[in-house]
Amino acid sequence: MFNLYYLNYTKAFEIAMQIDNKVLEKQTKERNFEGSADLNASGETPEISLLSKILPKLNADISVHGSKATRAEDTLKVVSTKSTILNPVIQKSVEVRKLGIEQVGKLLKIRDVSLKIANQQDISGTKILLSGLLKDIPVDGLGQMDFGALFNVFLKDASYIVSGKLPEKVNKDRRDSENSTDRLLFKIPMQMEQEMENSYSISDLEIGPVTLIGIYRGIFKYKDIRKKIDIISQMQTEKEPIDIDVETDEEQDNKSDSLAELGPDDDVHYIDVIAIIQELF
Repeated sequence: MFNLYYLNYTKAFEIAMQIDNKVLEKQTKERNFEGSADLNASGETPEISLLSKILPKLNADISVHGSKATRAEDTLKVVSTKSTILNPVIQKSVEVRKLGIEQVGKLLKIRDVSLKIANQQDISGTKILLSGLLKDIPVDGLGQMDFGALFNVFLKDASYIVSGKLPEKVNKDRRDSENSTDRLLFKIPMQMEQEMENSYSISDLEIGPVTLIGIYRGIFKYKDIRKKIDIISQMQTEKEPIDIDVETDEEQDNKSDSLAELGPDDDVHYIDVIAIIQELF
């Protein structure tokens, strides 16, 4: 059993269909009832009766057997949910003991991972822009402008960048240099509503260890993978150097790095995440 935090349903459904493309709709349960009865009787002619004086002494054994069987069928409706779609994917995944080049492309399960949102400040500002706050803004010569719709075009691919730390049991075997980092990174596409499952919020991922289900993509430099997956970072223009006492976008990005406890040249394992769950025991 598991509690579902996040699910990329499209990815999970496609993988589940490759495992078994037959979706169970109903189940029939058969119940059988069987009964039997045995009757045994024996007797002899009483000596004092009139019959015993006329007929010879008689002995009789009577045995009667009977049985009855009935059958009933119960038809059960199978309820298909996101969890039932995800379950075969979880069963097919392999619990990771070591991350290296030989695991690239494999469907993995990583238990006891602690997570941190690396770009929380950027996402908060993005949500304000996409919330409709800037709708119908008067502009001289242009009339009413919907800047929210404009920003939506540029920010539709915005994502939460989430960093994590692998548990100690994954890092015990370090026989090659590629397994020298215990940090991982992945993204969750940002949506205005229903980003997480079961009424959880993105901040709930930072409370306690969770289990990740995903495809391992390899090791990258933090700065390199961040440029590839962080659309907000790509849109930021370069400002003045950091040593100038001015609050800039670059300084905000450095704050995000400090939140993630990752330096630009640090190595990270990148995971193409399918689901985040909490296993129940």
